[in-house]
Amino acid sequence: MQKNTTEDTEAHGGMAGLLHSDLRVPLRPLRFFPGITLMGLTITLLIPSACSLKKIAVRQATGFFAESRKVFEQETDLEIAETSIASNLKLLEAMQVHDENNDNLNLLIAEIYSAYTLSFAEDKMEQAEADKKDGEVERQRKRAKMLYLRARDFAGKVLLPLLDTQDLSSMTEQELQKRLAKLDKDDIAPVFWYAFAWGSAINVDREDTQGLSDLPKIEIMMAQVKAWNEAYYFAGAWLFEGVYFGARNEMMGGDPVRSKAAFEKNLKLTEGKLLITQYFYARTYCIFAQDKVCFDKNIAAVLDAPADVHPGQKLANALAKKKAERLKRRKADFFIE
Repeated sequence: MQKNTTEDTEAHGGMAGLLHSDLRVPLRPLRFFPGITLMGLTITLLIPSACSLKKIAVRQATGFFAESRKVFEQETDLEIAETSIASNLKLLEAMQVHDENNDNLNLLIAEIYSAYTLSFAEDKMEQAEADKKDGEVERQRKRAKMLYLRARDFAGKVLLPLLDTQDLSSMTEQELQKRLAKLDKDDIAPVFWYAFAWGSAINVDREDTQGLSDLPKIEIMMAQVKAWNEAYYFAGAWLFEGVYFGARNEMMGGDPVRSKAAFEKNLKLTEGKLLITQYFYARTYCIFAQDKVCFDKNIAAVLDAPADVHPGQKLANALAKKKAERLKRRKADFFIE
């Protein structure tokens, strides 16, 4: 099995300029890819040739996709981004068929499916909620959950063998902790992406009682990510914790104090340059705590930020601004006067 080292993480993602270079934390940016056809790769995959030749082509193309991500990270037209990312996801899956045990490719697909679902599928669900179209809300909710589970399963192709299991749901929390303890920081990517996608799937379907019962396991996995590197992927584990404890009332396991502290930690580590954090801060903690000052402050932070607050992540921040603008218009729906 291929080993994903910290050096691999930095080479294929790195900080992408989010934080000052002197902080030297191995963050990986959201990867969006250009709408390339890779004609040579397609022809190679279609020709009934030796498996080794196809694997070589796939692995070279995987590197090309990773290196080309900057084109889309700087895209600001959301329609172009959505269409192109979706088409390239299917190309990545076609590549994976010919190299099923390619850890880097499986994790890449998991990452892109997660980013696509958060950015576009969930956004459609939120728009339907704003339009009060219940049928469309439910359709988009089911779609988002399906896509997150697809992302989880691609990450699982790397993580589950490392944990010597085929199903984390059947594993006790104590056993999960024990097996995670046998891994090291080089395994941070599969742990993070499995937990992120799994947790996101549960978050969009809070009526799934089985899913809710698995949340403590996801919390354990994210705690391990923080122990290895709390700044990994834009301090994503801290963002997850903020949403995890901020999107539920205390009777359902929410913890507003812990949620607020997690969001503040994420903002400190990212210098507030990835605006989706402030959006989720407002969308979860501020609303459940009925803190209007907090809500207004975080929404303003997103909307008032310059478009190039992080030049390498213009697309991600454009998406955050779109979400924040819609949430601002719906403020009266969430606060008791």
